[in-house]
Amino acid sequence: MQPMFKWLGIVAAMGISGISMPLPGWAIDDPTGGMDSGQVTTSPDILEPLQPPVTPRATPVRPPESPASTPRATPESSQEPATPAMQQEAVEPRPAQQGTSEVETLLSQGQFLLSSKQYEDALRTYDSALELNSNNADAWIGRGMVLEQLARYDDAIAAIDRATEISPNYSLAWLSRGMVLKQAERFEDALTAFDRALDGNGQWGDNRAADAALNRGSVLWQLDRRDDALASFERALELEPQFALAWYNKATALLILGEYEKAVSAYDSAINSNGQWGLSTGPASAWYNRGLALEQLERYEDAIASYDQALRITPNHTKARQQLARLRQQVQ
Repeated sequence: MQPMFKWLGIVAAMGISGISMPLPGWAIDDPTGGMDSGQVTTSPDILEPLQPPVTPRATPVRPPESPASTPRATPESSQEPATPAMQQEAVEPRPAQQGTSEVETLLSQGQFLLSSKQYEDALRTYDSALELNSNNADAWIGRGMVLEQLARYDDAIAAIDRATEISPNYSLAWLSRGMVLKQAERFEDALTAFDRALDGNGQWGDNRAADAALNRGSVLWQLDRRDDALASFERALELEPQFALAWYNKATALLILGEYEKAVSAYDSAINSNGQWGLSTGPASAWYNRGLALEQLERYEDAIASYDQALRITPNHTKARQQLARLRQQVQ
């Protein structure tokens, strides 16, 4: 079985959706761990929120090379994490080399169409693959990912359930199921799916066990199981110590919990890491939320410097500009 898909776990900073912030006068970037769709529930809205898992972003399978070229790289060896500023470009599928099955060619085409947001064409392509082989788990996962993008969550879950029936221990299938359930706000079911993914066969496609642990933490936060959520973020970091987004979520959770010194340290680790950020969460969010934590520690000059750095990265970061103006006036 060839794993085919990429799920990105994404978290923003303070203000996890559905949980109020204890910091008066702040708006945090929220950390709920997955693709970028977090809500800020602070009053007023200052923190950048922890963000729940993003909708699936498939990493296109690298198309087969010509017969004279080197063999195709597997997803595991060719993954390129998306960054907030630049998304991975879709790769146009090429004609299959000799020996490549028709189903594999259709899966490659489906991945390309999905990553290009040509959802109806992608759905037809995966259906064509399933007509040739109805027991191909990756085709069912691909179909589910397309349906998730179309907000047809029940149909998406049903498709991915077929993948888990075919391959009951397939980590990628359970991860995909968890992500769809998270999007559908079925948090308890999503938690079960992420647990099954982590206990599975370790075949993740372009993903990693750390992605499942990160999104598991997001779901636990949504369920108001804060200590368990922190432990899950830490598990993601044990698996991938340079996972910037996991550091960011951990820091934001600590910030919301009032652990300001630890939050600053974790934001520093996020900023200094070389690992993957989210689709819209990046260093600017970390610098901004770091400034909020420093304000709580009454380290005002350091907070000003942190807001300045956020604005150097993202000049239109409105919350950082507002916080900076307010703080400068306060320290005069």
